Amino acid sequence: LSDGMGSGSMACKESEMVLDLVERFLEAGFSVETAIRMMNSAMVMKGADDLYSTVDLCKINLYTGMAKLYKIGAAATFIKRGAEVECITSQSLQETKLMGGDFVVMVTDGVLEYLHVKKPEDTMQEIIESIQTNNPGILAKKIMERVMLFTGGKAKDDMTVLAACIWEK
Repeated sequence: LSDGMGSGSMACKESEMVLDLVERFLEAGFSVETAIRMMNSAMVMKGADDLYSTVDLCKINLYTGMAKLYKIGAAATFIKRGAEVECITSQSLQETKLMGGDFVVMVTDGVLEYLHVKKPEDTMQEIIESIQTNNPGILAKKIMERVMLFTGGKAKDDMTVLAACIWEK
């Protein structure tokens, strides 16, 4: 997930460029850390030093369930396990073990900022805890619907909610 500075088509293009670069480096076999460093270097070489995009990447080992989060200026990520929701920020633990039925919820800063509360991460945890579904698409949609209630139905910034669920096979 990437969030370009500002909003609208320019921010979208910037985010797409960042994601495209990281994806290409990963497909070429580079580690996540190296791919992110190379993306930063490529942006600087391109003269894009006045562009600031966040990077929020979750790498999940599907055999062990270990998830590693890479957050560069990104908003909090939330792990929903049953009725409990854990908030992971760039200052907190960035590696966690996922279990069958766990949801990973990633959001851009616009989602949290426009809750207009003192502790938006706490409010988001409560929102996620209150939603009962086993469908990540429905979870993301319901989160966005609740956030839009806080904004009066208008988004002043780009807002993205990405939800994924882990199921044991």
